[in-house]
Amino acid sequence: MISLYRLILWIGTPLIFAYTGYRSLKDGGTDYLRQRLGFNFPELKRAIWLHCASVGEVVAAKPLLELIIENCAPTPLVVTTNTPTGREVLCKTLGDKVHHVFLPLDYVWAVNRFCKHIDPRCALIFETELWPNLFQVCHRRGIPLVIINGRLTERTLNAPLVLRRLYAQGLGQALAILARSPVDRQRYISLGADPQRVTILGNIKFANLRNLVDLAPRKPLARSYWLAASTHDDEELRIAKIWTSIADDQTLLVIAPRHPDRREAILRQLKALKLRIAVRSRDETINAQTQVYLADTLGEMVAFMSHARLVFLGGSLIPRGGQNILEPARLGKAIIVGSHMGNFEEETRILLANDGLIMAHDDEELQHTIVDLLNDPQRRKVLGENAKNAIGQYADIDRRYFQKLQALGMFDDRATG
Repeated sequence: MISLYRLILWIGTPLIFAYTGYRSLKDGGTDYLRQRLGFNFPELKRAIWLHCASVGEVVAAKPLLELIIENCAPTPLVVTTNTPTGREVLCKTLGDKVHHVFLPLDYVWAVNRFCKHIDPRCALIFETELWPNLFQVCHRRGIPLVIINGRLTERTLNAPLVLRRLYAQGLGQALAILARSPVDRQRYISLGADPQRVTILGNIKFANLRNLVDLAPRKPLARSYWLAASTHDDEELRIAKIWTSIADDQTLLVIAPRHPDRREAILRQLKALKLRIAVRSRDETINAQTQVYLADTLGEMVAFMSHARLVFLGGSLIPRGGQNILEPARLGKAIIVGSHMGNFEEETRILLANDGLIMAHDDEELQHTIVDLLNDPQRRKVLGENAKNAIGQYADIDRRYFQKLQALGMFDDRATG
């Protein structure tokens, strides 16, 4: 299987290199080009190496990275990413406390050059990055590899047979897989992992919520409002239609789209509803007649969530997999989602099991849920408290991961299982 994979990789080399060159010109720079092609790595000795694909993984791994920095200095810590945005977030949050390197493309020679220069004592692979050549190179060089916060989707399990066999081979070369949920553990086993090497530790993303603060403690708006947060195309229109049928003149609907640059498209969609809309980026005034407020700015989501009567999380009325429900849960808000929450499957399961979340399966159910919650402050309070308490039990999840990695010998000079 690995020979077939390498043949396919070499056949696709012109396209892969062309795309890498394009990304370097677009936003990656020369470091991106050189390091993805296996060159220009720093010279380090026995570094702890953690790989995060992009921004989401970097943010989730931050508490664990801070524990490693605190407890393992002066051992060098290297974090690899696949994307320039991942590098940007890493450098902004941890600065010179870590060494950043772009992960080399999955060619044996590129990965070998990386390992020669970085000299990692261990490889900690975050979530779902299953690179066959990387796993094999680490195995042959005696670099113990652990998958942390491991998750797998149904799509991976339904991949073509050749890919599933490659994944199974790679999983067989991992020292341990620290899965985030029982569902993920079973998926790894179904893909071919040794059950004795797969342990459930929980979702490390919960750790980030421990230090969540409201960056704007004052209420952002004078009027009472409910929030539709991180919405996507089609959701704004559907939610606005629901709102017109509810006809609550006392409460304002605030829409904070996932991508604020969609402002004009959203306004065009809502125009036919003849709603009285104010736009935040234009500093338009909210008065007693305003029905919808379009919060098309960045960096204010926590403030809007903090003071909302309830929060609907977008990306869930349409098949986008949902958006992060942990922030409003940490803030103790009543939360509603649609039925498409595949990207936050475990988080949704936990909150539903603890009565900290309501899932609306269609627009009619969503409308009834909104009306019921707006008219029932006690129910909103209970939902919010349940959500906050449900995720509070995972507050030390980063330390659990650190201690497990420590027990596996990942931070020792000659890490062994």
